[in-house]
Amino acid sequence: MPSALERPITEKERGKIVALSRTGSGPARLAQTLSSGDKIDELVGSVGVEWRAMLSDLRRNGTRAIVPSDDEYPRLLKSITAPPPLLYAKGDALDDSRPCVAIVGARACTIGAARFARRLGSAVAAAGFTVVSGLARGIDVAAHKGELEFGPTVAVLGTGLDICYPREHRAIAEQIVYQGTLITEFPPGLGPRAWHFPARNRIIAGMSVALIAVEAGMGSGALITVGFALDEGRDVYACTTGPDNPAGSGIRAMLLDGAQLIVDEEQAVEMLADAAGVSYPDFVPTTWLDPTEVLEGEQLQVYEAITEGTTPDQIASLLDIPSRKVSAVLAELELLGHVESSGSGWHRAERKVDAV
Repeated sequence: MPSALERPITEKERGKIVALSRTGSGPARLAQTLSSGDKIDELVGSVGVEWRAMLSDLRRNGTRAIVPSDDEYPRLLKSITAPPPLLYAKGDALDDSRPCVAIVGARACTIGAARFARRLGSAVAAAGFTVVSGLARGIDVAAHKGELEFGPTVAVLGTGLDICYPREHRAIAEQIVYQGTLITEFPPGLGPRAWHFPARNRIIAGMSVALIAVEAGMGSGALITVGFALDEGRDVYACTTGPDNPAGSGIRAMLLDGAQLIVDEEQAVEMLADAAGVSYPDFVPTTWLDPTEVLEGEQLQVYEAITEGTTPDQIASLLDIPSRKVSAVLAELELLGHVESSGSGWHRAERKVDAV
């Protein structure tokens, strides 16, 4: 870690580090610059003349600039091979009193895997853990949604905090700001780049006591996160997957390499408690609502017609009602939380009984 960041810093020094970050210096170059001495003013030079404006701009947008000497900087993250010299954060203060657990997996996951990731997120949140993931499509966002039903979640972005990627996750990103934390090592205005995501993945693994991979193919970026977790000595778990599921090929390889197997939420909570060195909490299984017991009429008909990735036209053809009417009913069901859409069509969703 740069020696300049091992001690408490002044607001002027913080502002100058932010200014250097926003000139286009990537996190690695920023760390290299700050490693060449311990006098931040001299290291940053004239780049930081606008430091007051930089900090004011961040604060107007509710963003904090966090360095390793700050109390809020995650303790586990400080100890990794290349800790980020600067984190931008928005939302609740990061809290080491709740152990963090990374839940990761494929973007193009099966519906069953996404449902399990959401249930897993709910279970570990209820047990006092914080889910950390990357706000990506598929497993990541499902785990975040599950965590938000019981507690705060942390989303680590591969962009600046002012850019939501993917765009369709803007609503949940805004929810996380009010019930969790968004963090990134990339400055405002910086969009997604391919190399950002492996860098982001090391933060997800680094701040977590353990990692759970729900579903991942051999080419999945989730396996990069798994690699970081193993390199840092974190416990790694893999969920069950069918032998004919191509989206689970990476999971099967993890199990062959010695990853511990998870078969349900209760076992996951017990194993995570052991990994975190905390007492095992009483497990209270979540009761999920059966929409067929509360829906009726066209809402029930449309709901029952939905399978994985069903389109409005397919439902309209099956039920012999206009597509426009189907779309209206789907919108109602989405507001009720019974269905959700993705790039492949409409799917049934799950809701806790006590969320009704």
